[in-house]
Amino acid sequence: MKTHSPEISVMMCAHNAAKYIGEAIDSILQQSFGDFELIIVDDGSSDNTSDIIQSYTDERIRCIHGQHDYIRSLNFGLHLCRGEFIARMDADDVMMPNRLERQIHTMRLFPDISVCFSWVKTIGSINERQLGHKAKEEVDNAFFWLLTGNFLIHPTAMLRRSFIVDKHLRYKNYPYAEDYKFWTDIARVGGKFYVIPELLLCYRRSRSQVSFLYHEEQRDTRLRIQQEIIERLLELNIPQRNSLSKLYRQYLKLNQADLIDGDEIVVLMYKIFRRTGFFD
Repeated sequence: MKTHSPEISVMMCAHNAAKYIGEAIDSILQQSFGDFELIIVDDGSSDNTSDIIQSYTDERIRCIHGQHDYIRSLNFGLHLCRGEFIARMDADDVMMPNRLERQIHTMRLFPDISVCFSWVKTIGSINERQLGHKAKEEVDNAFFWLLTGNFLIHPTAMLRRSFIVDKHLRYKNYPYAEDYKFWTDIARVGGKFYVIPELLLCYRRSRSQVSFLYHEEQRDTRLRIQQEIIERLLELNIPQRNSLSKLYRQYLKLNQADLIDGDEIVVLMYKIFRRTGFFD
């Protein structure tokens, strides 16, 4: 007997998420678009996260248990997804009721889009504000613009699964910035991004998040990714490529001598790339 493959796979990893996961699951089950499966990878939780998940009887929910390894859990979740589209979700966030409907409409409307994002409203112990508004609609020259940092919000992403599978893409071991690396890998192989300029997710922020607890480690990984972007851009046939490559090597020498830091190099190279006009 052939089983039905849903149009959307909602993929969530959960580690010790008992405090909020019920609210997250409820927001998914209450979506205006209902043809989805919910894949939850319990990432080695030691609290009662699993009990809360098991309390739901909705047949669209599949829960898989594993040891605590977030990046491995992300990739395992991707592997399990059967839908044409994969919607990412974090276990402490809340979907707006029309999130899936708006995103699948956009992905259908623009078949060349690889990943669709949205803006978010923050909730939690940090001041409420809007995030993601640095981009709207199609993001041109995404690989270049990612040099400025990770302006794409991970739990709002809807991925076209065929693109991810065909290009053999996966999350890599870039601690605390694996999503940033994932976007740069997608952009590097020709993937296109679209940001719906609407608030489709409530994004929880608190001082217990990775970005606060592991700020320095995340910064080091971010700089590693930005260096990779710069090196890739310097391989392109841009104006004054040889001169820019020599200048970049000089910056790296100054960095080794503690005369300039990594963030300053990124800012300088970004400004110089912009002045070439190649990425306008």
